[in-house]
Amino acid sequence: MTTDTAKSFWQAQEQYPFAFTRRRRIHELNYLVPRLDRAGGRSLLDLGCGDGSLLECLLRLTDYEEFHGYDVSAGLLQHIDPRVKTAVFDIAQPGALPVVDATIIAGVIQYVFDDHVVRDLFARVTSPIVWIRSTCTLRDTTEEVVRDGYASCYRTLPQTHALIAQHFEVTAVDRIYPDELESAFGTKQFYFEARRRR
Repeated sequence: MTTDTAKSFWQAQEQYPFAFTRRRRIHELNYLVPRLDRAGGRSLLDLGCGDGSLLECLLRLTDYEEFHGYDVSAGLLQHIDPRVKTAVFDIAQPGALPVVDATIIAGVIQYVFDDHVVRDLFARVTSPIVWIRSTCTLRDTTEEVVRDGYASCYRTLPQTHALIAQHFEVTAVDRIYPDELESAFGTKQFYFEARRRR
């Protein structure tokens, strides 16, 4: 199963972010920090936090007081700042998520090939606001990439929007990376800001 290939790839990672993701970090912070400040609240979950590098920046740049970092890779979680509450979390066999004021799910759902698993994940999110970053194909249909132990499912922008909209009201869709930091393979990164439906 291709989702298992993606999970195995990420579980094996011991070092992150990769060089290209480090170059994107400042753009991500410029996007998220003002929005987190406007959203208010005191607790934040980064679901798919990797090595916690984004969370460690947000520890210093926001007024949030409680931070949670969940990821499928126990190896990546090992060296995260101890102020972050960490847990191994497998989207395919999920447990409960913490009750928080805001959630970031960045670079996660493109590694989950089954839409019902993504929908189930969104149903578990407890916060009233969420920011979801996903790689979307610019083609007309989903593009699946499986090679050399790597697997990814690039949905179209409308498909991704529709998945999120089943549980949240999408309030903004933004591209935050300049073209020179985007993939050369016909995909783009989009951030979706969404609020829990009442």
